Amino acid sequence: MRGLRRFVFILVVGALLAAIPLSAVASESFLSSSVRQAEVAFNQSLSMAVGGGLQQAEADSLMWRYSQVQATRSSAWWQTPVAEHTKLDMIGQLQTELNTIYGMQLTDSRDAMQRQLHRWNLLIAEAHTDTISADGFDVDPARFTASAAMLTTPNGFSALATVLSEQYVILDGRMAAFRGARTQVDAAAENARTLLANAAQYPQLSVAGFRDQLTAALAGVDSVHSADAFAPILAQLQQTAAGIQGLLNARSGAFNQLADTRSTLATAQRIGAVVGNRVGVINALAGQLGTAADQGAFQSLTSQLYQQKQALASAIFTKQMAPVSYNAGVGKIIVISLSRQVLTAYQDGTAVLTTFVATGRPQLPTPPGVYRIFHRYSPYKMISPWPYGSPYWYPDSWTNWAMEFAGGGYFIHDAPWRSWYGPGSNIYNGTHGCVNVPYSPMSFLWNWAPIGTTVVVQY
Repeated sequence: MRGLRRFVFILVVGALLAAIPLSAVASESFLSSSVRQAEVAFNQSLSMAVGGGLQQAEADSLMWRYSQVQATRSSAWWQTPVAEHTKLDMIGQLQTELNTIYGMQLTDSRDAMQRQLHRWNLLIAEAHTDTISADGFDVDPARFTASAAMLTTPNGFSALATVLSEQYVILDGRMAAFRGARTQVDAAAENARTLLANAAQYPQLSVAGFRDQLTAALAGVDSVHSADAFAPILAQLQQTAAGIQGLLNARSGAFNQLADTRSTLATAQRIGAVVGNRVGVINALAGQLGTAADQGAFQSLTSQLYQQKQALASAIFTKQMAPVSYNAGVGKIIVISLSRQVLTAYQDGTAVLTTFVATGRPQLPTPPGVYRIFHRYSPYKMISPWPYGSPYWYPDSWTNWAMEFAGGGYFIHDAPWRSWYGPGSNIYNGTHGCVNVPYSPMSFLWNWAPIGTTVVVQY
């Protein structure tokens, strides 16, 4: 009996010992299956996340860490269950982290899209308020809201946000162009109104047509909904303003010409030039200026006044260029008038040359008197007797011909640096005492006047 019980005990113990590896094998097989399922699930989740727009850096980090988990191996068979459990836990952690990161990115993308949609809706409302055309755009907010409700990935939200952003840029540019064009039109209208008000100061001016043009141009401004539609209005306003400005300029030019002509008349009368009936003609033209109403009339009067001025200038020139009065007698005599700034050369009592000259400035006048030419030079370099820093100093200057007629360096010579001769030149641009003669007359004098020629300087 005792032997039977011992046998049964041995059988039970043997069965138990045999069951341990079988159980371990079954447990290991179950863990391996769970790991494989977790790996498949993670790979699918990661692929879907990447396809949906998961950021590349996040995807690369998760993939690298996943590869590290896959590389995990046990060193002995009895450690396999522990290693498999660890791997399963780590894959679960990666899956949780993937879900968290992807969820946050999805939320961020959705929020960004919502902000862009909000900006778009505000811009559409602004365009509507300002009556700016939004043709070609989807202006129904419900369409974008409905589209957003069906999106499930960051890429989807980003794509919609990109569409909204591109539309926003285009419409915003259209609105900026519209406002810029409207600003130009408003500025042009204000300019035209100001010019019209200036013209209205002169009741005789014909401005009714300009006023009608301005009214017609502005009549359609409020019905304009695009920048391009402002172009013809702006052109009309600018044309109207140019017309008014042209009228004002013509009027101003005519009155300026009248003042200039009267000034020339006064000069002619002062020096005793022959003016004929020009006083009456100028006064008659001045009377017509008071009633002129349009640009053409002013331009015609300006032209007539200019002709009168030119005739008076010719009379002045004739008077100023008349030979200097002098009882020359026989021989060659050069007579210089300081008051007229004129030189006349006489040959046996007959004037052979008359020209404008420039004599000494008030501080360094050409001395009046009777002289004779005693030196002739060609060419000749003028050297300043005054030191550098003196108000009278001048740099070394070459002349083609120089004839000295008075001691102390008083010459009759050409002056290549000078362009002003005649009345006033001695007062505002006078010489240092010499007599400057234009090139051509000086060439004649050089060949005509020998040493000993008499020079008379008089007032």
